[in-house]
Amino acid sequence: MNVKVNDGLDLRGLRAVVFDMDGTLIQSTIDFHEMNRQVAETLLQHGLPQDILDPSGRVNESIVRAYAYFKMHSQDGWAERLEADLNRVSAEVEMARVEETLAVPGAASALEYLQRWGIGAAVLTRGSRAYTERALRAAGLEGCFHTVLCRDDHPLTEAKPNPLALQRVFRSLSLSNLSCLFVGDHETDYLCARGAETPFAAVLTGSHGLDVWERLRPEVLMQSVADLPGVLEGRL
Repeated sequence: MNVKVNDGLDLRGLRAVVFDMDGTLIQSTIDFHEMNRQVAETLLQHGLPQDILDPSGRVNESIVRAYAYFKMHSQDGWAERLEADLNRVSAEVEMARVEETLAVPGAASALEYLQRWGIGAAVLTRGSRAYTERALRAAGLEGCFHTVLCRDDHPLTEAKPNPLALQRVFRSLSLSNLSCLFVGDHETDYLCARGAETPFAAVLTGSHGLDVWERLRPEVLMQSVADLPGVLEGRL
């Protein structure tokens, strides 16, 4: 597949690139099917009716629905208890094989390119802080980023795809939404970028194939982050 860039994309004001982690920078070792199963089971154990779960299995949507339900039907303290349990079961799955994590081929070179051109780099992930730090270290990408924002740094409902998560990254970099590019492999990343009104570059190294991205039409479509220097060359 050739790299695709929308004709109207203007990157001359680019000051930083924000990356998703799993499937974008690293070859994830997480069993996401098992994580989704345990998250759904945890929601049900806390009293969520089965019919509130998202019928298509989207865990993010199920969590949003659960919070709306429990806000109306639960006593004080429910959010803290639920969030602690959701983070616990998610982290158990995340950490199972984290030491086997490898970088996506070309990721380190892409980050070196950004550094040479004085372009900042950041990570926005739904991974936990403990998992993210160990995964980046195992992949040899530790210390490459100005900012790393994780799932458990703020309330769970404020994680991707909530655009607030990406806006927090912008603020930490002291940059505007239009001076950044968000790179990711999943529709969650795309929706977060759209909500924050920032350009989005999709990669094919994650769970979504070409058919998904041709439907969503991101500003940039790459095989992997290895293509990023070629996308930026001549456009800065």
